[in-house]
Amino acid sequence: MNKIKAFVSNLLKGYFNDEDKKELIEILTLSLEEKVDDLVESGTPLEEAIDKSISEFGGVEDVLEVYPELNNKQKLIRNRKHQFLFSLGGYLIISGLAIFINFTFIQFFANILWFIAILIALLFWPITMLFRYLSIKK
Repeated sequence: MNKIKAFVSNLLKGYFNDEDKKELIEILTLSLEEKVDDLVESGTPLEEAIDKSISEFGGVEDVLEVYPELNNKQKLIRNRKHQFLFSLGGYLIISGLAIFINFTFIQFFANILWFIAILIALLFWPITMLFRYLSIKK
């Protein structure tokens, strides 16, 4: 029956948070084990019953249809992750541009390294997005 649990764990990989995933793995594994037991009782060999149950189970899309409230949370988590990555990329681009301009025109700015103030001020954007992502992921 470890084959069934491994299949279900692999199927749900990357779709749900840890708490929801653990609960779903237990539910789906139990369901598949009951189907295997029914097939074994009807005369199917154990390995063949396991393989048949897994092949007839379906994909992750079927699980997401059954649990739409968990899918919505996953979409929100993915959205927040993308927002964080976008803010991090934006921070790096703007920071690089500020550093480039500061060092290109260093004599014009009287040797003042003003880009450091921009880096520090702009850092709050990715930090905020990271906090939002981590708070929804819990």
